[in-house]
Amino acid sequence: MSDRIHSIDTLRAIAIFFIVIAHVQPFRGFGTGGNYVYFVLDTIGQFDVPFFFVTSGYFLAETVNVNNVKSTVSGSVQKLGSIYLFGRLLSITAVIGLALFQGVPVANALIAHGLGDISTIDLLYYGNALAVPLWFLTALIFSLGFVACFVKFRKTRYLLPIAALVHIVGLVGTNYQMIANVPFRTRDALFFGFFYVALGYHINSSDWTPNENRRHIYLGAVGLLAGVQLVEQYAIGYIIRNNVLHQEIYLTEYTISTIFFVLALFAYVLSNPQLGKNTILPKVGRHALGIYLLHVPLIRLFRTMNRVWHPIIGVDLTSTILWQLAITPVVYVLSLAVYLFLAKVHIIELGGSHTPWLNRFRSRGRILVRDKHPDDN
Repeated sequence: MSDRIHSIDTLRAIAIFFIVIAHVQPFRGFGTGGNYVYFVLDTIGQFDVPFFFVTSGYFLAETVNVNNVKSTVSGSVQKLGSIYLFGRLLSITAVIGLALFQGVPVANALIAHGLGDISTIDLLYYGNALAVPLWFLTALIFSLGFVACFVKFRKTRYLLPIAALVHIVGLVGTNYQMIANVPFRTRDALFFGFFYVALGYHINSSDWTPNENRRHIYLGAVGLLAGVQLVEQYAIGYIIRNNVLHQEIYLTEYTISTIFFVLALFAYVLSNPQLGKNTILPKVGRHALGIYLLHVPLIRLFRTMNRVWHPIIGVDLTSTILWQLAITPVVYVLSLAVYLFLAKVHIIELGGSHTPWLNRFRSRGRILVRDKHPDDN
């Protein structure tokens, strides 16, 4: 196996595309057929966020040990923290920019997007402040910390069982409320991200390498389990809850079948490490976080432009088949392009800090302090 697992980067590019789909919601409400199309796309795409968590745990296991756990995890947390801070600043900038574009008072726009109701736990743990879905980053930061504790105290044999038990509670609270009422949010680090990061760590640390000769079996399992996930989520959303798919979309969350779907997909990826090597997908996948950070502000920009243009051109673009087909790939490509542009003008560092200007500001501050109070020696 080569040093670079191209298949993981390829799947990152595909996974982030499904995340964009989940937020763009193409074809939702676009007639009966549109609801069916969106339900299938959204349900199959449920592997997206878990795949990123598993990948993070997998690569963590390659570098961390009881002796370097603090430095390794601290480095990851600092990097992710800079990305989260950049995302928060970006979301505030987007709200202000759209308010100015629409002629709406900036203060009212910020309040409407939850600025006045931000709590510390929402900002630092749940990551859902300002209505921008950055919960993945905070969940990943805390999940890495949870796994690091098991590594530090040499208790990794208990890691996956404990994470699985906690995740079961999360699944019940998210999609199986008919079994028991869980009176707290469960799409977070402890009840969701922790398990998938632990799963990735366990796959690597157990030295399990899927046989390349069995990759067709793994691919078949991926297809089978995708079908199982469709059936399970349809049952949860429409049979048990008596909803009608052609009338409305019930947004389900991660289910039991998601675990095995993601595991089969990751096994296939590891058994076929050269997947996508000669395509652009691995290169795109390496910048998946950039697409994640920028796609929601761009979605809002396009929707705002449509509302402004609608009275002028007399057409609601969201009601056209062209919008439904094109909006997702346009947002995807444009998010990547803007992210790479921000790196080119040195606002961010690809693969590094997303707040390099903050580091430069701190360095200048230290220089000023030294100049003001020179060392007597």
